Amino acid sequence: MNSYKIPSDICIEAKEYMEDVLKRLKESEILENVDSAALDMLARNYSMFINASKQIEKEGATIENVQGNIVKHPAVNIMKDSQIQAVKLMQEFGLTAKSRTKLPKLDKKEDEVSPLEQFVKDVKEIR
Repeated sequence: MNSYKIPSDICIEAKEYMEDVLKRLKESEILENVDSAALDMLARNYSMFINASKQIEKEGATIENVQGNIVKHPAVNIMKDSQIQAVKLMQEFGLTAKSRTKLPKLDKKEDEVSPLEQFVKDVKEIR
């Protein structure tokens, strides 16, 4: 898949992350054209997470509402929701430590036989 373009309206940190993601996924040869929507969602959710986090760092996690009460900053929910969605998408692409262990090894040659496959083959031949 060579046609995917990183959204131009996301923050620089998200662009840099997506460049790394694309490089890794292209090396793994698992990208397909149908992945572009999910990659867009990952890029936008990650960018939203970063922007909301920066806003909270600058303004604090609480604000004073019109009644004068201290309440949770609205960006806290935006940060949390976008983080949840970004992590789910990262897992789908094998971009977290745990999800990488669940993916099949892509560097195996077609003619290579795993130890398990060899054992099963040997047992069948003995019968």
